[in-house]
Amino acid sequence: MKTVVQHIVFLTPGFPESEKDSTTIPALQVYLKNLRCTLPNTKMTVLTFQFPFSKKEYEWNGIQVIPFNGKNKRFKKIWIWKKVLLRLKKIHKENPVDNLHSFWIGECSMVGGRFAKKHNINHLVTVMGQDALAGNTYVKYLKKSDAKIVTLSKNHQAKLLENHRLNSIIIPWFLDTTSFPKLQKSAIDILGVGSLNSIKNYTLFIEIVAEVVKIYPNLTVEIIGEGTYRAQLEEKVQKLSLQHTIKLVGKLSRKNVLKKMTEASILLHTSTYESFGFVFLEALYSGMQIVSHDVGIAESQKSWAICNNQKEIIDACSSFLLSSNEYKKRVIVYTAHESVSAYIRLYHE
Repeated sequence: MKTVVQHIVFLTPGFPESEKDSTTIPALQVYLKNLRCTLPNTKMTVLTFQFPFSKKEYEWNGIQVIPFNGKNKRFKKIWIWKKVLLRLKKIHKENPVDNLHSFWIGECSMVGGRFAKKHNINHLVTVMGQDALAGNTYVKYLKKSDAKIVTLSKNHQAKLLENHRLNSIIIPWFLDTTSFPKLQKSAIDILGVGSLNSIKNYTLFIEIVAEVVKIYPNLTVEIIGEGTYRAQLEEKVQKLSLQHTIKLVGKLSRKNVLKKMTEASILLHTSTYESFGFVFLEALYSGMQIVSHDVGIAESQKSWAICNNQKEIIDACSSFLLSSNEYKKRVIVYTAHESVSAYIRLYHE
């Protein structure tokens, strides 16, 4: 086991373009800020393949960031991978790399695995989301490597094992609680937060609201997020005459999302799949009650109803609204110390 970790290089498809960018991969931002504080003498470098759309290097909270400006263009991918490998070779020559840490089973884990194997470097891969699902062609490269694999929850770990026969250890994400506003009395009964796509299943969300509003006619509902399904969802809201009940807010800054959450009573989360569900941590710390399927870190408790079908979701929402969460209480699920310490142990192996 190493006594000192001198240089960690992180490989990611995207990274915040500045310290003011709060919406790009919040979980990764919170993790790296805490790791930077915990290991102040360790050199850290981020190589980001696709975003920001710039080649200008910059510093982010004391960490050097090198963007490759891939812009998610397929025809550029192989060229980007070659450029990353060349830059890794240069970095390793100037400041020997102790650890490569790749995010997502994808291009980063593939490139990282190739370089780590050639130079005998410790390689970690954090599985981040849908990369654990069947059909991920990059898994074959991971199976040929010696990488340590991290998943985010028991459900996530089970899905990776079921689909790809890959074992992993669980290290959950955590919150930066200093960024949260004060708790407020609820002005929003039901809130949805997440991209407007098929996975988030907002069609079901709207159908549930259509039933709950029959019991609570003055129901106030908002959905935060943007995506390809917006027009379709707007049409469904109109069709069910819910335009005075459901407001599609669109995309908000993280600061404003958290403000909305402190003003809401219930997080209705109809996703059919989550690797973790960072929004769950945010909701619990914002004093919200949660109604969801058994996805991500879902755990049945007083303020969290885990449901198997539409009727159970309707009943759970109605029950929470009846009990009225007037006196909100913050709930912390995971701590920074536990998660950061778990990663540091892997860096030292």
